[in-house]
Amino acid sequence: MNAEAEEIQDLPSIFSGQPNIEVITFYEGQTQYATPVSAVRYIEQDRRKTTRIELNKELGAEVTTYQGKPVPIFDFAGLMGCEAEYIKNIKLMQLLDEREKDHRNWMNSLEESLRSGSEFTLARDPNLCKFGQWYNDFKPDDELLADIMEDFDSPHRRIHALADRLLKMRDAGEQEAALKELEKEKASSLARLINLFKAAKDRIENITRPILIFIDTESKMVAIRLNAISDIVTYQVGSFTSKDDVDDSSDLNDLNFLAGYLENKNDEPPCVLLDWRLFKGKKSAL
Repeated sequence: MNAEAEEIQDLPSIFSGQPNIEVITFYEGQTQYATPVSAVRYIEQDRRKTTRIELNKELGAEVTTYQGKPVPIFDFAGLMGCEAEYIKNIKLMQLLDEREKDHRNWMNSLEESLRSGSEFTLARDPNLCKFGQWYNDFKPDDELLADIMEDFDSPHRRIHALADRLLKMRDAGEQEAALKELEKEKASSLARLINLFKAAKDRIENITRPILIFIDTESKMVAIRLNAISDIVTYQVGSFTSKDDVDDSSDLNDLNFLAGYLENKNDEPPCVLLDWRLFKGKKSAL
């Protein structure tokens, strides 16, 4: 056996006897992962209907079809023990729906207090309402969403400032003037806030487009749900280090399909290479 043949024989099996490997890269959180292109059979937007078998509120099984045969679906985030980005985004849109309703109700409650003379008990400080408490800590990664969220501050503060100002007018015998001012603010500040809620939800919906990649594990076909695909990259065998050479911790035993790490350039953190031939499956979070 010549030296070149010996060198190929010594290559990691995931490289299939080649000096390099072409991979599809994607992110889960801040970690970059890669799956060999050779294992991927099909990629599509996650829009199809699926069959779900719920074991409890958090776990279950999900199945789709590929070439006329049932194929199990696994959320990659669930395999990693974390919440998928698309699920976080769905929850975020639901939260924004609720906070929009809160502010519609806030304005209606203020109107009722102005008309009836009853006590107004809702938050007057914009930092103390549910939206304000959440808003002050929310830091979106998406730049367009960040710009939209920044625009919330002014109309939100203006709305909450109405309570003290208009209730003082009511108590000073200027009820009609206070009600007219409230109607004006409904058409301006509240309308602006509602438009921003819509813009934020639209943007979140636009960036929430999970995909399915159908992978041949050599024992069966599986579909893996990802938040998005980043790139297709070629790595040389010299950039690869096996998982066992880095960390043989028993904590990683359940993640037996982690083959190792691929070294990135420009001091970027290493990319985690996945070997789906080792994948044994796992109950998936629904």
